Amino acid sequence: MPAFLTADRKIRTLLSLVAVFALVLGLCPIVVAGEDEEEEQAANLGQALKKGTFSLNLRYRYETVDDNAFEKDAHASTLRTAFGYRTLPWHGVSAFIEAENVTVVGNDLYNNKGAGRHWNGVDDRPVVADPAITEINRAYLNLAVIPDTELRAGRDEILLDNQRFVGNVGWRQNHQSFDAVALTNESIPHTTLTYIYMGNVNRIFGDNKQMGSHFVNAKISGCPYADFTLYYYMLDYSDEADWGASTGTFGGRLDGTWAADENWKIIYDLEYATQGDAADNPNDIDADYLRLEGGFGYGKKFTFTLGHEVLGGSPEDGSFSTPLATLHKWNGWADRFLATPEYGLEDTWAAAGGTFGDFTVKGIYHWFSSDTEDFDYGTEFDALVSWKSPWKQVFALKAALFDGGDFDNDVNKVFLYTQWGF
Repeated sequence: MPAFLTADRKIRTLLSLVAVFALVLGLCPIVVAGEDEEEEQAANLGQALKKGTFSLNLRYRYETVDDNAFEKDAHASTLRTAFGYRTLPWHGVSAFIEAENVTVVGNDLYNNKGAGRHWNGVDDRPVVADPAITEINRAYLNLAVIPDTELRAGRDEILLDNQRFVGNVGWRQNHQSFDAVALTNESIPHTTLTYIYMGNVNRIFGDNKQMGSHFVNAKISGCPYADFTLYYYMLDYSDEADWGASTGTFGGRLDGTWAADENWKIIYDLEYATQGDAADNPNDIDADYLRLEGGFGYGKKFTFTLGHEVLGGSPEDGSFSTPLATLHKWNGWADRFLATPEYGLEDTWAAAGGTFGDFTVKGIYHWFSSDTEDFDYGTEFDALVSWKSPWKQVFALKAALFDGGDFDNDVNKVFLYTQWGF
C-alpha cells in the first residue's frame, strides 16, 4: 500500500483528518455543566492508607499448540495471580501498587520465550509466551488536583484507544506495562486530550526496552453516531539494536453505531494512519495503515461484521509496525502475524457473535495476503465460547486454526481458561 497514497495526497489526507476532528466536535450537542460526583477524599494520610482497597485477579490457562514445524506439541499450564492495593485519595493524590506472579502448574512442555534467566530452555516445542515470573506490574502516583486534569507517574498498563498501537497485551499471563508519565485533560466538552512520555517498556518476556517516546491522543466521545480520535505516536528507542523500530505515526479513527430502530443498529469503524522513520532509525520507512469494518447488531444478542485491514509494506519503503500493540487482538488468535511481513499484510475477515444468557459465542474467519506483490498468506478460523457464573467467574474455551497453505506452517491452538477477581 505505500504506493496508493502519494506524498501530496498524504498531506491532504492528514489535513482532512484534522478537519473531520473539528467537524465532529462541532456537531456534538452542547453540554450543560453539572455537578460531577466527587470521589471520597481521606482526611489525613493515615486514613488514606487505612481506607484503601485491595484487588485480586486469578487466571488459570491451559494452552496447547500443534505446529507442523515441530514434532512435539506445546502444552502450557499456567496460573496468573495479580494482587494490588489502591489508597484513598488525599488532597487529590492517590497511589496504586500491584504485584504479579506467573506460575507453571505441572510440567513446562513449551518454549516460554522468556528473556535471559526467564527462559525455560525448551526449544523443541512451539512457543507459548508465558514465562514464569514475579514482578511489580504496576506502581504509580495519581494526581487529580486541577479540575478536569489528571497526572499519573510511574509504572502502569496503558491502553490507548482500541490498543492497535499501545496496549497491555492482556491476553498473555505476564502483562505489558510502561514506565511513563501520562497527562489527561477533559476541559473541552466531549474531548479527552492525552499526552504520554514513555521511558521504558516492560515486555511480556520479562525484559524491557528503554526509550524516550511521546504519544499525543485527542478523542471526541459522547456525540451522536460516532467517536473520533486523532493521534500522533513517536517511538524513539534508546538502544542501537532497537533503532529500526523508531517511527512516527499520525492518524485518525472514526467509530460508532447508528440505531436503525430500538433493536437493530449499524456498526462502523474506519481508521487511517501514515508512518515514517523517526529519531535514529537508519531505515527509510514510508508505510500506511487502513482499517475498514462495518456490520449490524441486534440489541446485545447478535452482531455480524465484515472487515479489511492493511498494514503497508515493501522492500523499498519498509513495513508498517505496531510493536507496543496488544497484538493478539489483531490478525488472528494463532499469532502468526505479530510482526508485519516484508511485503505488508492484508487481513480480510467475517465475524459473528452473540450473548445468550450467561453464554457468549464468537467466530471469525480470516483471509490473509500481502500488501504489495501477490502472496497468499493463508486463512484462519477462530472460535470462542465462554460462560459467566453467578459468582462472576468466567470459564472459556477458545481455538485458532491457521492454514498456511504454501506460505507457512499449519498451526492449531486450543485455549481452556478460567478467570475470577475482585
